[in-house]
Amino acid sequence: MNFSVQSNVSSVVARDNFQTALTKNVIVVALYISINYINGTMVVTFLRHEIFSETPRYILFIHMVLNDMIQLTIKVALHVISYTLFTINTSLCCFLLIAAIFSAFNNPLNLAGMAIECYVAVCHPLRHSQICTARRTYMLIGLTLVLGAIPIMSDLFIVLATEPPQFFRSSVFCIRENVFRHPHLQQKKEVSYVLYLTFVWLILVYAYLRILFAAKAVKSDAKKAQNTIMLHAVQLLMSMLTYWGHFMYTFLMYAFPMYILEVRFFHYVTIYILPRLLSPIIYGFRDQAFCNCVNGSAVITFFKHQVFYKDPRYILFIHMVISDAIQLTVTVTIFLLSYIVYTINVSFCCFFILVAVFTTRSTPINLAGMAIERYIAVCNPLRHSQICTVKWTYMLIGFTWFLCVTPDIADLFVTLATESIAFFRTSVFCIRQNVFRDPRLSYRRQVFDALYFSLVFLTLVYTYLRVMYAAKALSTKKVSAQRARKTILLHGVQLFMCMLSYVSSSIEIVVSTALPSRSSEIRYATYLTVFILPRFLSPIIYGVRDKTFSKYLKRDFICHKHTVNPGNVLHIRTQENKMG
Repeated sequence: MNFSVQSNVSSVVARDNFQTALTKNVIVVALYISINYINGTMVVTFLRHEIFSETPRYILFIHMVLNDMIQLTIKVALHVISYTLFTINTSLCCFLLIAAIFSAFNNPLNLAGMAIECYVAVCHPLRHSQICTARRTYMLIGLTLVLGAIPIMSDLFIVLATEPPQFFRSSVFCIRENVFRHPHLQQKKEVSYVLYLTFVWLILVYAYLRILFAAKAVKSDAKKAQNTIMLHAVQLLMSMLTYWGHFMYTFLMYAFPMYILEVRFFHYVTIYILPRLLSPIIYGFRDQAFCNCVNGSAVITFFKHQVFYKDPRYILFIHMVISDAIQLTVTVTIFLLSYIVYTINVSFCCFFILVAVFTTRSTPINLAGMAIERYIAVCNPLRHSQICTVKWTYMLIGFTWFLCVTPDIADLFVTLATESIAFFRTSVFCIRQNVFRDPRLSYRRQVFDALYFSLVFLTLVYTYLRVMYAAKALSTKKVSAQRARKTILLHGVQLFMCMLSYVSSSIEIVVSTALPSRSSEIRYATYLTVFILPRFLSPIIYGVRDKTFSKYLKRDFICHKHTVNPGNVLHIRTQENKMG
């Protein structure tokens, strides 16, 4: 992370170079998206099932998840801002810091509340339903919010009383020390840390030790309870970093003064990112009742229903959809960059192009694999279950990746060997010809395209013709025969659209030669035809038109509310008195 130290005499600024800054931000944003996607799934599951909103354990859990999402969003925003803007308005920074510090204090306090609820459930099961009610749970959450807000709100009042109005109109590097500058606030912060640390630590240690001893008394649940307590201890340790992370950071700064930026980034990821990942794992996926509903509430239909990822056809289909989504995201990003900044760093552009070309090649080859699977299912139905297994399907996907990545990696190695290091620091208009400039690469690319085109074209034509003839021979009704012909026609259209990715360069050259004054329009038409429209066909041909898949897909799109079997309500209730 960028780092700034200010004093009355001088100002020292240390900043990462472009490659390091890009790497750190990609890591942080990727972790943010992954963690908040998981947490978002937990929130949706909680809201869809009323039984959870009546159970104190799940109310506290979802409050912690929401708190984690807010804190993570603010911390990642501050991290990205520190690289893009470096300094921001003090008032805005103050607001972001207050929200971040408040949520950071709130999380361990909420964990202490969950420990108390768990302690009552295990050690006083007969009184659990009387003590731990939904109303008292919300009162506990309110108390937690008040306790979490007291330290930072008092800091805010002191700053408002001691700083001039001009200070709040200035710009600062957004860290706590640059906004809450009064010397007494530093001492107050350390005292608050110690008090909260002692308070939460005593509650958690006492509650979890009592739970552990109670669990050992019940031998059947002892092993699971010990594993759960171990995970709780890890989360306790990670949450406690919020309180004493400042001391750890100060110690590391003195121990490694030459690695200020690395220490700050390590401190940031360890304190604010990783602990946010533990909550859904410990309290979400490991809870049987909650996990059963998560499996029915995930966003992606494929992963919601087990029947799909045991069927080779759907595995290949979802692989193609994911590949299309990645390819579309990258190509649209390049397209927008070409209008916004026009030129970008060569290394950045090289990465984008490699991903785009890899996924572009992957779709037609994946389509060939799907054609082979359909050919075996229709023409050799008795051997289909033996040949088309899940294991062989994933091996085919791996082989597809190998075939697609080989030409691109070869181009990359040739470019690294022939271009100077300075070239990768320059900026170019991001198209393949401007990055992979060696004349031999263009010729080799044409050879590879011809080989891929011939292989995929022959495979698809042969298998689809065989499937069509077999469908006609087996059809006893005109309706089924007509449907088979329509399906084959759509397959042919998709084949033609996908094959354009191999000959798009040649087509663009021919059309540009014929219409030299329309080069921009030709490039735009090629972009839409080759990279956008084919991505739209896969979900229609293999998703919407498939009765089994579309049945679940419609339910997901209309946000169908899954019902909880009343017989499971008692099971969920009784789980409150069990470990896990």
